[in-house]
Order: sequence, then C-alpha cells, then structure tokens
Amino acid sequence: MTSKFALITGASRGIGHSIAFALAREGLHVIVTGRDEKALGELKRKIDSDRGVCTYVVADLGDSREIDKLAESVAEITGSLDLLIHSAGIARVGKVADLTLQDWYDSLSVNLTAPFYLTRKCLLYLKRDALIVFINSVAAKNSFPEWAAYSAAKAGLAAFVDVLRKEVQDKGIKITSVFSASVDTPMQDNLPYKWDRSRMLTPDQIAQIVLDCYRKPGKVLVKNIDVENIAGTF
Repeated sequence: MTSKFALITGASRGIGHSIAFALAREGLHVIVTGRDEKALGELKRKIDSDRGVCTYVVADLGDSREIDKLAESVAEITGSLDLLIHSAGIARVGKVADLTLQDWYDSLSVNLTAPFYLTRKCLLYLKRDALIVFINSVAAKNSFPEWAAYSAAKAGLAAFVDVLRKEVQDKGIKITSVFSASVDTPMQDNLPYKWDRSRMLTPDQIAQIVLDCYRKPGKVLVKNIDVENIAGTF
C-alpha cells in the first residue's frame, strides 16, 4: 500500500486528469477532485485498472464551503500530503467593455481565490518535504486582448506564489509554478477562437513536467517553468 499522497484539482479532464494518472503510475495515492462526478469515477476506474490507487472527491472550487469539505475529506483519507497540484481553471474571455462582473468574479474565484484558500487549508497536512505545483499560464506574464480577467487572475496567482514560497521555505516545502502556453484541453471547446489545436501543448506533456519536478532530489527547487510548443505561444 502506497504511503505517499497527492491532491490534484481539476482532475475531471485535461491537465489535472493527465497529472493524476502520471502520479498514480509513479506509485502515489492520488486524491482527485473536480465538479464532474462521472468523469472522476471513470478516472478512478482507469487508475484502479492500471493497479494504481485513487480516491475522488466531488467539489466546486468556486464555493469556499466545498473547499472546506474537500479539506475535511483529505484529512479523513490521509494525515499528510506529499503533493498538492493546483490544476483547476476556467477562462472567461471578452473585451473589457463587454466582460460581465460575474465573469470577472468567476475568473478570480476559481483561478486565484480557490488556490489560495485550498493551500491555506492544506498547509496543516503538507509534509516537510512536500511539493506544491501551480499550473499557471503565459497570460500571467503577457497581455492578450479579451483575456483581462484570466490574465489578472493568473498574474495575481504568480504574486501569491512568490510570497507563499518565502513563507514556507523554512518548513522545507517546495513550490513550483508552471507558466504554460496554450494546451489542447476541453477548456478550448468553449472559447470563440479557431486556433490550430494540433500545434498546442498536450496535457500529457504538462503532466510529464510535473512528474519531473516531483522526481527532483529533495533539496532541489525549481521555482518557475516557462513552457510552450516550439510552434509558438498561441
């Protein structure tokens, strides 16, 4: 029975899904969360059939009360976490003149407030040599028309991580931010653009980067990773 545990958000599909499967194959007990119970159940069956260990918890990270319940579930499953992966995210796009206040609130809630609050709730369970990974975006460092809400949230996330890293470094907790260019995930389905998705990064490629960070020696800290397809940013 594995003695190492990872909590992965946004695991219903896309990047979180791939990260969960990769870490399960690495021998970790993965605790996966998302809003789609059916998709999480299918992921668990996939991991179980591959001789991995998976537990899923349905939660909407846009609701702080559900984050509270998620943290309680983690405490029941394990008293300690080796990995915390923030992969959940949403994109609300539109020109500033057209962007609704609700779109703005939703973007900050899921992309910024949820990672802050879940991290705060999980600090109690993180081992001394634990690793936290934040899946960020190239939009945190570059501005794109119609992406004001998303860029603001991701830039805020980068600043939050920089502060958090300094606050927990004496506890031996390592934190890595992955600043990714466009990834071919289901999130792209809801965007009003006709990009060539075959030239984007894949979720499995991001999962491999996270796995590489996990495999680094205990004292090695990779702070930030910028990654894009050689074809460009998109």
